[in-house]
Amino acid sequence: MMNRSKSAALLLAAAVTVGTFSGSSSAAAGNVVQPSIGNLALYEVHTLAGSGVFDRVDGSSVSAAFREPTSLLYSAKTGSYVVADARNQMLRGVTAATTTTAAGMFIGADEYNAPLGSLLDGDSAKASFNAPSGLAADSSGAIYIADAGNNSIRKLSTNGVVTTLAGTGVMGSTDGAAAGSSFYHPLDIAVSKEGVIYVADTLNNVIRQIKDGQVTTLNAPSTRIIEYYPGAIESVGDYADGPLSQSKFNEPSGLALDAKGNLYVSDTGNNRIRYIDFKTGNVTTVAGGVSDEKLAYADGSPYAEGGFADGAATAAKLHSPRGLAVTPDGGLLIADSLNHAIRYLTNGKVITVAGMPEEEGIAGGIARNAAFNRPTDVEWVGNGAFAVADSGSNTVRIVAPYEAPAGLKDNGSTHLLYNHTELVSDAAPVIQNGVTFVPVRVLTEKLGFKVQYATGQTVLKLGKTSYTVKNGSAQVTKQIDGGASTTVALPKAPFVSKNRQFLPVRFFAEEMGLDVQWLNDVHAVLIRDKQFS
Repeated sequence: MMNRSKSAALLLAAAVTVGTFSGSSSAAAGNVVQPSIGNLALYEVHTLAGSGVFDRVDGSSVSAAFREPTSLLYSAKTGSYVVADARNQMLRGVTAATTTTAAGMFIGADEYNAPLGSLLDGDSAKASFNAPSGLAADSSGAIYIADAGNNSIRKLSTNGVVTTLAGTGVMGSTDGAAAGSSFYHPLDIAVSKEGVIYVADTLNNVIRQIKDGQVTTLNAPSTRIIEYYPGAIESVGDYADGPLSQSKFNEPSGLALDAKGNLYVSDTGNNRIRYIDFKTGNVTTVAGGVSDEKLAYADGSPYAEGGFADGAATAAKLHSPRGLAVTPDGGLLIADSLNHAIRYLTNGKVITVAGMPEEEGIAGGIARNAAFNRPTDVEWVGNGAFAVADSGSNTVRIVAPYEAPAGLKDNGSTHLLYNHTELVSDAAPVIQNGVTFVPVRVLTEKLGFKVQYATGQTVLKLGKTSYTVKNGSAQVTKQIDGGASTTVALPKAPFVSKNRQFLPVRFFAEEMGLDVQWLNDVHAVLIRDKQFS
Protein backbone atom coordinates (compact mmCIF):
# COMPACT_ATOMS: atom_id res chain seq x y z
CA MET A 1 0.00 0.00 0.00
CA MET A 2 1.36 3.42 -0.94
CA ASN A 3 2.44 5.70 1.90
CA ARG A 4 -0.02 8.59 1.57
CA SER A 5 2.46 11.03 3.11
CA LYS A 6 4.08 10.96 -0.31
CA SER A 7 0.94 10.46 -2.33
CA ALA A 8 0.46 14.06 -3.47
CA ALA A 9 3.95 14.28 -4.93
CA LEU A 10 3.67 10.85 -6.52
CA LEU A 11 0.24 11.63 -7.90
CA LEU A 12 1.55 14.64 -9.75
CA ALA A 13 4.78 12.94 -10.84
CA ALA A 14 3.83 9.36 -11.71
CA ALA A 15 4.19 8.47 -15.36
CA VAL A 16 0.61 7.46 -16.10
CA THR A 17 -1.71 8.27 -18.95
CA VAL A 18 -5.37 9.15 -18.88
CA GLY A 19 -6.39 6.55 -21.44
CA THR A 20 -8.10 6.15 -24.77
CA PHE A 21 -10.81 8.75 -24.36
CA SER A 22 -8.96 11.34 -22.29
CA GLY A 23 -8.02 13.54 -25.21
CA SER A 24 -4.40 13.32 -24.14
CA SER A 25 -3.40 10.28 -26.20
CA SER A 26 -1.10 10.62 -29.16
CA ALA A 27 -1.56 9.58 -32.77
CA ALA A 28 0.08 6.26 -31.91
CA ALA A 29 -2.83 5.45 -29.59
CA GLY A 30 -5.53 6.59 -31.98
CA ASN A 31 -6.53 9.16 -34.55
CA VAL A 32 -8.04 12.14 -32.79
CA VAL A 33 -10.47 13.73 -35.20
CA GLN A 34 -10.98 17.50 -34.99
CA PRO A 35 -9.27 18.17 -31.61
CA SER A 36 -11.05 21.43 -30.98
CA ILE A 37 -14.40 22.65 -29.74
CA GLY A 38 -15.03 23.82 -33.29
CA ASN A 39 -16.69 20.54 -34.36
CA LEU A 40 -19.12 19.62 -31.61
CA ALA A 41 -20.79 16.87 -33.63
CA LEU A 42 -17.76 14.62 -33.11
CA TYR A 43 -17.49 15.06 -29.33
CA GLU A 44 -18.20 12.09 -27.06
CA VAL A 45 -18.66 11.60 -23.33
CA HIS A 46 -17.11 8.67 -21.51
CA THR A 47 -16.73 7.85 -17.83
CA LEU A 48 -13.16 8.04 -16.55
CA ALA A 49 -13.85 6.92 -12.99
CA GLY A 50 -16.76 5.95 -10.82
CA SER A 51 -19.43 3.27 -10.95
CA GLY A 52 -22.10 5.79 -10.00
CA VAL A 53 -22.61 4.19 -6.59
CA PHE A 54 -22.69 6.66 -3.67
CA ASP A 55 -19.85 5.17 -1.60
CA ARG A 56 -16.08 5.20 -1.12
CA VAL A 57 -14.23 2.48 -2.99
CA ASP A 58 -10.62 2.60 -4.20
CA GLY A 59 -9.06 0.34 -6.81
CA SER A 60 -10.04 0.02 -10.44
CA SER A 61 -11.38 3.34 -11.69
CA VAL A 62 -14.23 1.56 -13.45
CA SER A 63 -15.55 0.19 -10.16
CA ALA A 64 -14.38 3.01 -7.88
CA ALA A 65 -16.99 4.90 -5.89
CA PHE A 66 -17.32 8.56 -4.86
CA ARG A 67 -19.66 10.67 -2.79
CA GLU A 68 -20.25 13.86 -4.77
CA PRO A 69 -16.93 14.53 -6.53
CA THR A 70 -17.04 18.32 -6.59
CA SER A 71 -13.83 19.63 -8.13
CA LEU A 72 -10.97 18.48 -10.37
CA LEU A 73 -7.31 19.29 -10.74
CA TYR A 74 -5.44 17.87 -13.73
CA SER A 75 -1.70 17.35 -14.22
CA ALA A 76 -0.74 17.57 -17.88
CA LYS A 77 2.68 16.19 -16.99
CA THR A 78 1.32 12.91 -15.66
CA GLY A 79 -2.20 12.69 -17.06
CA SER A 80 -3.59 12.17 -13.56
CA TYR A 81 -6.21 13.96 -11.51
CA VAL A 82 -6.84 15.04 -7.96
CA VAL A 83 -10.56 14.98 -7.16
CA ALA A 84 -12.23 16.71 -4.21
CA ASP A 85 -14.56 13.95 -3.02
CA ALA A 86 -16.68 16.30 -0.96
CA ARG A 87 -18.95 14.00 1.03
CA ASN A 88 -16.25 11.40 1.56
CA GLN A 89 -14.22 14.21 3.19
CA MET A 90 -11.18 13.25 1.10
CA LEU A 91 -9.03 14.02 -1.90
CA ARG A 92 -8.81 11.16 -4.38
CA GLY A 93 -6.18 10.40 -6.99
CA VAL A 94 -7.57 9.25 -10.34
CA THR A 95 -6.10 7.78 -13.51
CA ALA A 96 -7.79 5.74 -16.21
CA ALA A 97 -6.60 2.60 -14.43
CA THR A 98 -6.86 3.24 -10.71
CA THR A 99 -8.43 5.44 -8.07
CA THR A 100 -6.71 5.96 -4.72
CA THR A 101 -7.10 8.10 -1.62
CA ALA A 102 -4.59 10.95 -1.80
CA ALA A 103 -5.39 12.82 1.42
CA GLY A 104 -7.86 12.71 4.26
CA MET A 105 -8.86 9.98 6.65
CA PHE A 106 -12.09 8.31 7.62
CA ILE A 107 -12.85 9.30 11.22
CA GLY A 108 -16.28 7.76 11.51
CA ALA A 109 -19.84 8.15 10.27
CA ASP A 110 -22.91 9.98 11.49
CA GLU A 111 -26.33 8.46 12.20
CA TYR A 112 -27.02 8.46 8.44
CA ASN A 113 -23.79 6.55 7.75
CA ALA A 114 -22.25 9.61 6.09
CA PRO A 115 -18.51 10.15 6.70
CA LEU A 116 -17.83 12.81 9.31
CA GLY A 117 -15.75 15.86 8.52
CA SER A 118 -13.15 17.44 10.74
CA LEU A 119 -10.27 19.92 10.72
CA LEU A 120 -6.89 18.40 11.31
CA ASP A 121 -3.53 19.24 9.77
CA GLY A 122 -0.52 16.97 9.32
CA ASP A 123 0.51 14.03 7.18
CA SER A 124 -1.95 13.53 4.31
CA ALA A 125 -2.94 10.09 5.63
CA LYS A 126 -3.92 11.56 8.99
CA ALA A 127 -5.26 14.96 7.96
CA SER A 128 -9.00 15.58 7.81
CA PHE A 129 -11.33 17.79 5.77
CA ASN A 130 -14.97 18.82 5.86
CA ALA A 131 -16.67 19.00 2.46
CA PRO A 132 -13.49 19.80 0.47
CA SER A 133 -14.52 21.62 -2.69
CA GLY A 134 -12.53 23.84 -5.07
CA LEU A 135 -8.96 22.88 -5.98
CA ALA A 136 -6.06 24.82 -7.47
CA ALA A 137 -2.31 24.36 -7.77
CA ASP A 138 0.59 26.80 -7.70
CA SER A 139 3.70 26.73 -9.89
CA SER A 140 5.50 24.41 -7.48
CA GLY A 141 2.76 21.78 -7.60
CA ALA A 142 1.32 22.46 -4.15
CA ILE A 143 -2.45 22.00 -4.02
CA TYR A 144 -4.87 24.46 -2.42
CA ILE A 145 -8.27 23.38 -1.20
CA ALA A 146 -11.38 25.42 -0.49
CA ASP A 147 -12.43 23.39 2.55
CA ALA A 148 -16.04 24.54 2.55
CA GLY A 149 -17.35 22.83 5.66
CA ASN A 150 -14.34 23.97 7.65
CA ASN A 151 -14.68 27.57 6.42
CA SER A 152 -10.99 27.55 5.64
CA ILE A 153 -8.34 27.34 2.95
CA ARG A 154 -6.02 24.37 3.19
CA LYS A 155 -2.75 23.49 1.46
CA LEU A 156 -1.35 20.09 0.49
CA SER A 157 2.39 20.42 -0.05
CA THR A 158 4.34 18.40 -2.59
CA ASN A 159 5.78 16.33 0.26
CA GLY A 160 2.30 15.32 1.40
CA VAL A 161 1.68 17.59 4.38
CA VAL A 162 -1.67 19.34 4.91
CA THR A 163 -1.72 22.75 6.59
CA THR A 164 -4.39 25.38 7.14
CA LEU A 165 -3.40 28.44 5.15
CA ALA A 166 -6.27 30.74 6.14
CA GLY A 167 -9.38 30.56 8.27
CA THR A 168 -9.98 29.58 11.87
CA GLY A 169 -12.58 26.95 11.06
CA VAL A 170 -15.35 29.14 12.46
CA MET A 171 -17.65 30.86 9.98
CA GLY A 172 -17.17 34.61 9.69
CA SER A 173 -15.89 37.37 7.41
CA THR A 174 -12.76 38.65 9.11
CA ASP A 175 -9.92 40.08 7.02
CA GLY A 176 -6.32 40.52 8.13
CA ALA A 177 -3.65 38.00 8.99
CA ALA A 178 -4.50 34.68 7.32
CA ALA A 179 -4.29 32.68 10.53
CA GLY A 180 -6.96 34.83 12.18
CA SER A 181 -9.19 35.35 9.15
CA SER A 182 -12.59 33.77 8.73
CA PHE A 183 -14.69 32.55 5.78
CA TYR A 184 -18.19 31.22 5.25
CA HIS A 185 -18.44 28.08 3.13
CA PRO A 186 -15.84 28.90 0.40
CA LEU A 187 -16.50 26.74 -2.66
CA ASP A 188 -13.71 27.56 -5.09
CA ILE A 189 -10.19 28.86 -5.34
CA ALA A 190 -7.77 30.11 -8.00
CA VAL A 191 -4.03 30.78 -7.82
CA SER A 192 -2.25 33.28 -10.07
CA LYS A 193 1.20 32.79 -11.57
CA GLU A 194 2.49 35.18 -8.93
CA GLY A 195 1.04 33.06 -6.13
CA VAL A 196 -1.92 35.32 -5.31
CA ILE A 197 -4.87 33.23 -4.10
CA TYR A 198 -8.46 34.15 -4.91
CA VAL A 199 -11.33 32.61 -2.97
CA ALA A 200 -15.01 32.41 -3.86
CA ASP A 201 -16.29 32.96 -0.31
CA THR A 202 -19.69 31.67 -1.26
CA LEU A 203 -22.01 32.33 1.66
CA ASN A 204 -20.34 35.65 2.42
CA ASN A 205 -21.19 36.60 -1.20
CA VAL A 206 -17.70 38.00 -1.77
CA ILE A 207 -14.39 37.36 -3.50
CA ARG A 208 -11.44 37.25 -1.12
CA GLN A 209 -7.71 37.56 -1.81
CA ILE A 210 -4.83 35.98 0.07
CA LYS A 211 -1.54 37.70 -0.58
CA ASP A 212 1.63 37.92 1.51
CA GLY A 213 -0.16 36.26 4.40
CA GLN A 214 -3.00 38.78 4.44
CA VAL A 215 -6.68 38.23 3.58
CA THR A 216 -8.66 41.05 2.03
CA THR A 217 -12.20 41.31 0.67
CA LEU A 218 -12.26 42.67 -2.88
CA ASN A 219 -15.92 43.61 -3.37
CA ALA A 220 -18.78 45.09 -1.38
CA PRO A 221 -20.64 42.72 0.93
CA SER A 222 -24.37 42.37 0.28
CA THR A 223 -26.85 44.17 2.50
CA ARG A 224 -29.97 42.66 0.91
CA ILE A 225 -32.44 41.12 3.36
CA ILE A 226 -35.37 38.92 2.41
CA GLU A 227 -38.34 37.56 4.34
CA TYR A 228 -39.12 33.97 3.42
CA TYR A 229 -42.35 34.14 5.39
CA PRO A 230 -43.55 36.42 8.20
CA GLY A 231 -40.85 36.62 10.83
CA ALA A 232 -38.29 34.55 8.90
CA ILE A 233 -35.63 36.87 7.50
CA GLU A 234 -32.15 36.26 6.12
CA SER A 235 -29.24 38.17 4.64
CA VAL A 236 -28.67 37.11 1.03
CA GLY A 237 -26.52 38.03 -1.97
CA ASP A 238 -27.07 40.84 -4.41
CA TYR A 239 -25.95 42.07 -7.85
CA ALA A 240 -24.00 45.09 -9.00
CA ASP A 241 -21.43 45.62 -11.75
CA GLY A 242 -18.99 48.52 -11.87
CA PRO A 243 -15.95 49.34 -9.72
CA LEU A 244 -14.72 46.20 -8.00
CA SER A 245 -14.95 47.74 -4.54
CA GLN A 246 -18.64 48.51 -5.12
CA SER A 247 -19.63 45.34 -7.01
CA LYS A 248 -21.85 42.69 -5.46
CA PHE A 249 -22.23 38.95 -5.95
CA ASN A 250 -24.73 36.29 -4.98
CA GLU A 251 -23.11 33.08 -3.76
CA PRO A 252 -20.10 33.05 -6.12
CA SER A 253 -18.89 29.46 -6.41
CA GLY A 254 -16.60 29.11 -9.43
CA LEU A 255 -13.37 30.90 -10.38
CA ALA A 256 -10.99 30.81 -13.34
CA LEU A 257 -8.06 33.07 -14.20
CA ASP A 258 -7.50 33.92 -17.85
CA ALA A 259 -4.22 34.54 -19.69
CA LYS A 260 -4.31 38.21 -18.66
CA GLY A 261 -4.55 37.34 -15.00
CA ASN A 262 -8.15 38.52 -14.78
CA LEU A 263 -10.82 36.52 -13.02
CA TYR A 264 -14.01 34.88 -14.30
CA VAL A 265 -16.59 34.25 -11.57
CA SER A 266 -19.60 31.95 -11.58
CA ASP A 267 -22.11 34.18 -9.84
CA THR A 268 -24.24 31.18 -9.03
CA GLY A 269 -27.12 32.84 -7.21
CA ASN A 270 -27.49 35.37 -10.01
CA ASN A 271 -27.15 32.74 -12.77
CA ARG A 272 -24.53 34.87 -14.49
CA ILE A 273 -20.86 34.81 -15.37
CA ARG A 274 -18.98 37.87 -14.18
CA TYR A 275 -15.52 39.14 -15.08
CA ILE A 276 -13.10 41.01 -12.82
CA ASP A 277 -10.59 43.12 -14.77
CA PHE A 278 -7.87 43.89 -12.25
CA LYS A 279 -6.16 46.43 -14.50
CA THR A 280 -9.25 48.62 -14.79
CA GLY A 281 -10.66 47.62 -11.41
CA ASN A 282 -14.09 46.89 -12.92
CA VAL A 283 -16.58 44.05 -12.79
CA THR A 284 -18.78 43.25 -15.80
CA THR A 285 -21.34 40.60 -16.64
CA VAL A 286 -20.20 38.52 -19.62
CA ALA A 287 -22.96 35.90 -19.83
CA GLY A 288 -26.50 35.54 -18.57
CA GLY A 289 -27.47 39.18 -18.75
CA VAL A 290 -26.46 42.69 -19.69
CA SER A 291 -23.75 44.37 -17.65
CA ASP A 292 -25.15 46.89 -15.17
CA GLU A 293 -28.69 45.77 -15.94
CA LYS A 294 -30.87 46.03 -12.84
CA LEU A 295 -31.62 42.52 -11.67
CA ALA A 296 -35.04 41.95 -10.17
CA TYR A 297 -35.51 39.14 -7.65
CA ALA A 298 -38.87 37.54 -7.04
CA ASP A 299 -40.38 38.39 -3.67
CA GLY A 300 -38.85 36.28 -0.94
CA SER A 301 -36.31 34.69 -3.28
CA PRO A 302 -32.57 34.77 -2.55
CA TYR A 303 -31.72 33.96 -6.17
CA ALA A 304 -32.34 35.23 -9.66
CA GLU A 305 -34.45 32.99 -11.87
CA GLY A 306 -32.46 30.37 -13.75
CA GLY A 307 -33.18 28.94 -17.18
CA PHE A 308 -31.68 27.58 -20.36
CA ALA A 309 -30.96 29.38 -23.62
CA ASP A 310 -28.01 29.38 -25.99
CA GLY A 311 -27.14 32.32 -28.22
CA ALA A 312 -25.84 35.81 -27.59
CA ALA A 313 -24.12 35.87 -24.20
CA THR A 314 -26.24 38.79 -23.01
CA ALA A 315 -29.43 36.83 -23.67
CA ALA A 316 -28.18 33.33 -22.80
CA LYS A 317 -29.61 31.68 -19.69
CA LEU A 318 -27.83 29.58 -17.09
CA HIS A 319 -29.04 27.69 -14.04
CA SER A 320 -26.70 27.55 -11.06
CA PRO A 321 -23.38 27.73 -12.95
CA ARG A 322 -20.47 26.34 -10.94
CA GLY A 323 -16.94 25.38 -12.03
CA LEU A 324 -15.14 27.22 -14.83
CA ALA A 325 -12.17 26.51 -17.12
CA VAL A 326 -10.47 28.81 -19.62
CA THR A 327 -9.56 27.06 -22.88
CA PRO A 328 -6.36 27.76 -24.86
CA ASP A 329 -8.29 29.83 -27.39
CA GLY A 330 -9.63 32.09 -24.65
CA GLY A 331 -13.10 30.57 -24.39
CA LEU A 332 -14.72 29.63 -21.10
CA LEU A 333 -16.20 26.23 -20.23
CA ILE A 334 -19.01 26.37 -17.67
CA ALA A 335 -20.35 23.53 -15.52
CA ASP A 336 -24.01 24.58 -15.67
CA SER A 337 -25.03 22.40 -12.78
CA LEU A 338 -28.83 22.58 -12.69
CA ASN A 339 -29.09 22.53 -16.47
CA HIS A 340 -27.05 19.31 -16.26
CA ALA A 341 -24.90 20.50 -19.15
CA ILE A 342 -21.53 21.93 -20.08
CA ARG A 343 -21.77 25.33 -21.74
CA TYR A 344 -19.13 27.28 -23.64
CA LEU A 345 -18.72 31.04 -23.77
CA THR A 346 -16.78 32.26 -26.78
CA ASN A 347 -16.87 35.31 -29.04
CA GLY A 348 -19.86 36.77 -27.23
CA LYS A 349 -21.99 33.64 -27.58
CA VAL A 350 -22.95 30.73 -25.34
CA ILE A 351 -23.31 27.24 -26.81
CA THR A 352 -24.01 23.88 -25.21
CA VAL A 353 -21.04 21.55 -25.64
CA ALA A 354 -22.29 18.44 -23.85
CA GLY A 355 -25.38 17.18 -22.09
CA MET A 356 -29.11 17.35 -22.71
CA PRO A 357 -30.13 20.60 -21.01
CA GLU A 358 -32.52 20.25 -18.09
CA GLU A 359 -32.36 16.43 -18.29
CA GLU A 360 -30.28 14.71 -15.63
CA GLY A 361 -28.70 11.28 -16.03
CA ILE A 362 -25.47 9.33 -16.30
CA ALA A 363 -25.47 8.16 -19.93
CA GLY A 364 -22.33 8.39 -22.03
CA GLY A 365 -22.43 8.90 -25.75
CA ILE A 366 -22.31 11.60 -28.37
CA ALA A 367 -21.87 14.81 -26.41
CA ARG A 368 -25.22 16.32 -27.33
CA ASN A 369 -27.00 13.04 -26.38
CA ALA A 370 -25.05 12.24 -23.22
CA ALA A 371 -26.50 12.95 -19.79
CA PHE A 372 -24.97 14.57 -16.70
CA ASN A 373 -26.25 14.99 -13.17
CA ARG A 374 -25.32 18.29 -11.49
CA PRO A 375 -21.84 18.80 -12.94
CA THR A 376 -19.95 21.11 -10.57
CA ASP A 377 -16.54 21.48 -12.16
CA VAL A 378 -14.81 21.30 -15.51
CA GLU A 379 -11.09 21.05 -16.26
CA TRP A 380 -9.32 21.44 -19.59
CA VAL A 381 -6.98 18.50 -20.21
CA GLY A 382 -5.61 19.25 -23.68
CA ASN A 383 -5.96 18.02 -27.24
CA GLY A 384 -9.51 19.30 -27.37
CA ALA A 385 -10.69 17.38 -24.32
CA PHE A 386 -11.93 18.31 -20.87
CA ALA A 387 -12.94 16.49 -17.70
CA VAL A 388 -16.10 16.99 -15.66
CA ALA A 389 -16.77 16.43 -11.97
CA ASP A 390 -20.30 15.09 -12.29
CA SER A 391 -21.22 15.32 -8.65
CA GLY A 392 -24.80 14.07 -8.84
CA SER A 393 -23.81 10.87 -10.66
CA ASN A 394 -20.73 10.34 -8.44
CA THR A 395 -18.47 10.02 -11.47
CA VAL A 396 -15.63 11.75 -13.28
CA ARG A 397 -16.41 12.12 -16.98
CA ILE A 398 -14.27 12.87 -20.04
CA VAL A 399 -15.56 14.90 -22.98
CA ALA A 400 -13.29 14.48 -26.00
CA PRO A 401 -13.26 14.45 -29.80
CA TYR A 402 -13.92 11.13 -31.48
CA GLU A 403 -10.87 8.92 -31.96
CA ALA A 404 -10.79 6.72 -35.02
CA PRO A 405 -9.28 3.23 -34.71
CA ALA A 406 -5.51 3.21 -34.39
CA GLY A 407 -3.69 2.95 -37.68
CA LEU A 408 -6.65 3.93 -39.83
CA LYS A 409 -5.49 6.00 -42.81
CA ASP A 410 -6.86 7.48 -45.99
CA ASN A 411 -5.82 4.82 -48.50
CA GLY A 412 -8.10 5.96 -51.30
CA SER A 413 -11.07 3.78 -50.41
CA THR A 414 -13.94 4.67 -48.09
CA HIS A 415 -13.84 3.10 -44.63
CA LEU A 416 -16.94 2.15 -42.67
CA LEU A 417 -16.78 2.67 -38.91
CA TYR A 418 -19.28 1.65 -36.26
CA ASN A 419 -18.50 3.46 -33.03
CA HIS A 420 -14.76 2.80 -32.57
CA THR A 421 -14.53 -0.31 -34.77
CA GLU A 422 -13.85 -0.56 -38.50
CA LEU A 423 -16.25 -2.88 -40.28
CA VAL A 424 -14.10 -4.72 -42.78
CA SER A 425 -15.73 -6.02 -45.96
CA ASP A 426 -14.79 -6.83 -49.53
CA ALA A 427 -17.25 -4.08 -50.52
CA ALA A 428 -16.42 -0.55 -49.34
CA PRO A 429 -19.02 2.24 -48.97
CA VAL A 430 -19.80 4.12 -52.16
CA ILE A 431 -20.58 7.82 -52.62
CA GLN A 432 -22.79 8.71 -55.57
CA ASN A 433 -24.02 12.25 -56.25
CA GLY A 434 -23.50 13.23 -52.63
CA VAL A 435 -25.34 10.20 -51.21
CA THR A 436 -23.35 7.63 -49.22
CA PHE A 437 -24.30 3.97 -49.72
CA VAL A 438 -23.11 1.20 -47.41
CA PRO A 439 -23.06 -2.58 -48.01
CA VAL A 440 -26.18 -3.90 -46.32
CA ARG A 441 -24.97 -7.15 -44.78
CA VAL A 442 -21.79 -5.89 -43.09
CA LEU A 443 -23.60 -3.17 -41.16
CA THR A 444 -26.97 -4.80 -40.52
CA GLU A 445 -25.41 -7.91 -39.02
CA LYS A 446 -23.29 -5.71 -36.73
CA LEU A 447 -26.48 -3.99 -35.60
CA GLY A 448 -28.17 -7.33 -34.87
CA PHE A 449 -30.41 -7.68 -37.93
CA LYS A 450 -31.28 -10.99 -39.49
CA VAL A 451 -30.82 -10.68 -43.25
CA GLN A 452 -32.80 -12.72 -45.77
CA TYR A 453 -32.21 -12.41 -49.50
CA ALA A 454 -34.75 -13.23 -52.20
CA THR A 455 -34.91 -12.46 -55.89
CA GLY A 456 -34.58 -8.71 -56.27
CA GLN A 457 -35.23 -7.89 -52.63
CA THR A 458 -33.82 -8.14 -49.11
CA VAL A 459 -35.74 -8.52 -45.84
CA LEU A 460 -34.10 -7.05 -42.73
CA LYS A 461 -35.48 -8.17 -39.37
CA LEU A 462 -34.69 -6.67 -35.97
CA GLY A 463 -36.87 -7.84 -33.10
CA LYS A 464 -40.49 -7.47 -34.21
CA THR A 465 -39.71 -4.99 -36.98
CA SER A 466 -38.99 -5.95 -40.56
CA TYR A 467 -37.93 -3.91 -43.60
CA THR A 468 -38.28 -5.10 -47.19
CA VAL A 469 -35.78 -3.45 -49.52
CA LYS A 470 -36.20 -3.80 -53.29
CA ASN A 471 -33.40 -3.11 -55.72
CA GLY A 472 -34.03 -0.02 -57.80
CA SER A 473 -36.86 1.24 -55.55
CA ALA A 474 -36.52 4.23 -53.20
CA GLN A 475 -39.45 2.90 -51.15
CA VAL A 476 -38.80 0.50 -48.23
CA THR A 477 -41.71 -1.39 -46.73
CA LYS A 478 -41.76 -1.40 -42.91
CA GLN A 479 -43.86 -3.72 -40.77
CA ILE A 480 -44.01 -3.92 -36.97
CA ASP A 481 -45.18 -7.07 -35.20
CA GLY A 482 -47.19 -8.24 -38.20
CA GLY A 483 -49.24 -5.05 -38.32
CA ALA A 484 -50.07 -2.83 -41.22
CA SER A 485 -47.21 -1.94 -43.56
CA THR A 486 -45.85 1.57 -43.90
CA THR A 487 -43.39 3.07 -46.36
CA VAL A 488 -39.98 4.56 -45.66
CA ALA A 489 -38.70 6.85 -48.41
CA LEU A 490 -35.01 6.72 -49.29
CA PRO A 491 -33.03 9.60 -50.83
CA LYS A 492 -31.82 7.24 -53.57
CA ALA A 493 -32.75 3.72 -54.60
CA PRO A 494 -30.60 0.77 -53.41
CA PHE A 495 -28.45 -0.98 -55.98
CA VAL A 496 -26.41 -4.15 -56.38
CA SER A 497 -22.73 -4.14 -57.22
CA LYS A 498 -20.40 -7.15 -57.21
CA ASN A 499 -23.17 -9.26 -55.68
CA ARG A 500 -23.51 -6.82 -52.75
CA GLN A 501 -26.59 -4.75 -52.06
CA PHE A 502 -25.97 -1.11 -51.11
CA LEU A 503 -28.38 1.02 -49.09
CA PRO A 504 -28.21 4.79 -48.33
CA VAL A 505 -26.62 5.30 -44.91
CA ARG A 506 -29.33 7.82 -44.01
CA PHE A 507 -31.75 4.90 -43.70
CA PHE A 508 -29.84 3.68 -40.65
CA ALA A 509 -29.54 7.15 -39.18
CA GLU A 510 -33.27 7.81 -39.37
CA GLU A 511 -34.68 4.35 -38.67
CA MET A 512 -32.18 3.18 -36.06
CA GLY A 513 -31.64 6.56 -34.42
CA LEU A 514 -27.94 6.39 -35.19
CA ASP A 515 -25.58 9.31 -35.73
CA VAL A 516 -23.76 9.51 -39.07
CA GLN A 517 -20.69 11.65 -39.70
CA TRP A 518 -18.15 11.97 -42.48
CA LEU A 519 -14.50 11.89 -41.34
CA ASN A 520 -12.56 13.63 -44.05
CA ASP A 521 -9.14 13.08 -42.42
CA VAL A 522 -9.38 9.31 -42.76
CA HIS A 523 -11.97 9.18 -45.56
CA ALA A 524 -14.51 7.26 -43.51
CA VAL A 525 -18.23 7.03 -42.84
CA LEU A 526 -18.75 7.01 -39.08
CA ILE A 527 -21.94 5.49 -37.66
CA ARG A 528 -22.42 5.77 -33.88
CA ASP A 529 -24.95 4.93 -31.24
CA LYS A 530 -26.14 8.20 -29.73
CA GLN A 531 -25.79 6.87 -26.19
CA PHE A 532 -23.22 4.39 -24.92
CA SER A 533 -23.67 1.90 -22.13
